[in-house]
Amino acid sequence: MSTDQQNRPESRPSPDSVREKTSIFESLKNNTRSIRQALAVAGFGAVVFGVLIWIFLRGLEGPAFIVMGVGIGLLVIDAIISMATVRHALFGRRGRYGLNTAILFIVFLTIAVIVNFSLYLALDRPNPAGWLRIDTTATKQFLLEEQVVNTLQNMKEPVTITALFPTDTAADAAAWRDTEDMLSEFRRRSSAYPLTYELVDPELNPNIATSLGVTQFPSLAIEGTESRRTEIVVGGDPSNGPNVFSEQQVVTGLLVINQIAQKKILFVTGHSERDVTDPETITSLGLAGRALARENYVILVETLQELGTRLSLGDPQEIPAAIVFAGPTQELLQIDQQALLGYARSGGSILFMFEPYNTPDSFKQFLSRFAVAVGDGEAADIGSFVAPNPTFIQVKKSNGQLPGHAVTQGFEVLYMPGSTHFGWSVDPASIQLYENTIPIVDQRILASTTISSWAETDPDSLDFDINNEVGGPLPIAIVLEAVGELGVGFYDDGESLTTTNMVVIGDTDFASNNYFGSANNADLFVNAVNYLAKDFELISIRTKTDSNRQLFLTKNERDFVRWSGWLLMPGLISIFGFWTWWRRR
Repeated sequence: MSTDQQNRPESRPSPDSVREKTSIFESLKNNTRSIRQALAVAGFGAVVFGVLIWIFLRGLEGPAFIVMGVGIGLLVIDAIISMATVRHALFGRRGRYGLNTAILFIVFLTIAVIVNFSLYLALDRPNPAGWLRIDTTATKQFLLEEQVVNTLQNMKEPVTITALFPTDTAADAAAWRDTEDMLSEFRRRSSAYPLTYELVDPELNPNIATSLGVTQFPSLAIEGTESRRTEIVVGGDPSNGPNVFSEQQVVTGLLVINQIAQKKILFVTGHSERDVTDPETITSLGLAGRALARENYVILVETLQELGTRLSLGDPQEIPAAIVFAGPTQELLQIDQQALLGYARSGGSILFMFEPYNTPDSFKQFLSRFAVAVGDGEAADIGSFVAPNPTFIQVKKSNGQLPGHAVTQGFEVLYMPGSTHFGWSVDPASIQLYENTIPIVDQRILASTTISSWAETDPDSLDFDINNEVGGPLPIAIVLEAVGELGVGFYDDGESLTTTNMVVIGDTDFASNNYFGSANNADLFVNAVNYLAKDFELISIRTKTDSNRQLFLTKNERDFVRWSGWLLMPGLISIFGFWTWWRRR
């Protein structure tokens, strides 16, 4: 090409043509860092967006995973492009520190897994007896009650439990996991004789269910391996929750096959007493009855005439360990009085719970035989009460209202919403002594009002009338031990003295469904029965089996918790991390 041709304007390349030939490659070369940043931001954003879709939009799991996959792919591409930067981050000084930390963590985790797995294989049983198992729940729901452990330690033969559990649905599987955890704890604490269990699906193995005579599922077949005695325990519906069996059901089965008799507690009826079978009505004692059932007592609801029939049979196994009068308001018939006296004179134990203004005269006359006087009126206490009603008495240990006794040991507070009071029907100094040592009646105070109290005889007035009303402190719960009756003499059969025990409480509402779970009210009722049934090892402060710890939130509060927990805090952390990275880049 000649010089003139070269110098022609049309022969020279234009600026636009030069830019077109070089812009793509030059831009890629000059903007590699920006591209890497864009890929990183887009990849991270896609992953976060996919996670949010997966959390909030159920039914779109597939698209959510696709979005997360795209995000991960972008991050991988960014890592490939930034290989030099990644290599420097991993193998540089800071990278080596992070890598060493990660390696140490992995090594520690591996060692922990190997040790636990090796111990599990070596012992071949979950929760070995020698291991320390700590239950951090407020109600100690994963540990067995002390009385359950005592039953396991007193077994007379090895026991096999066959759990007949369908496992088709998720609810069935959850119920079995819950049951297995309980049975595992039973097995762990069975020290006298081994207790084993196995899972059998009745749909896959119908012959086993047939041989055991089980037709309802889920069920537990508890069998003594030597006696071959079998007790079938039928569970609840798994669709209503995973807790289909209770400890009490399993323990009852163990007691049956080991022929360990359960003590009977009789709730007397026929005098308008409270219903012990109703757990719903606030004035009934259904929750108290359930609490005794968990203590492995047999609950009976019978009249005093039926009690008299039991006494006439002469079978000690049929005589209740204690009887309970839950707020009687009608008089005792003559035949009732004879049965009650016969039970007391045979060494029976009685729990009386009364209400102010409604104690029948026949009950007062019966208690007067044992030097107990039932006071008139209703106790009012301006020194310790639940506002605004001074008759709603708060019994506090800090006020000296709980003198020391096994029944109330460890108590802090009792709530007695309306109580009558008690005293001696005779001068305590005149009580007859047996061989100059044992009084015919020994009476102790369990709970009392403060000195700022009185017995209000006018329900329409809450003013203390010093001339007509008794001032405090007033006993509102007492316990007595009697070896005879005033004016009758001692229960002496020529060989030994017969002792009757009574607990008399001036209130019934404290054990009602409405107040049973308040403070130490449940403990007072159950401990009183334990004491009367002579189950002294069971007298203790027991954890509440049911604890309502629900958190009720409004819609706005729920939204705040949701978005602040799921987005706000992670978002702030991400922004702070990005800002830190941007400063150090």
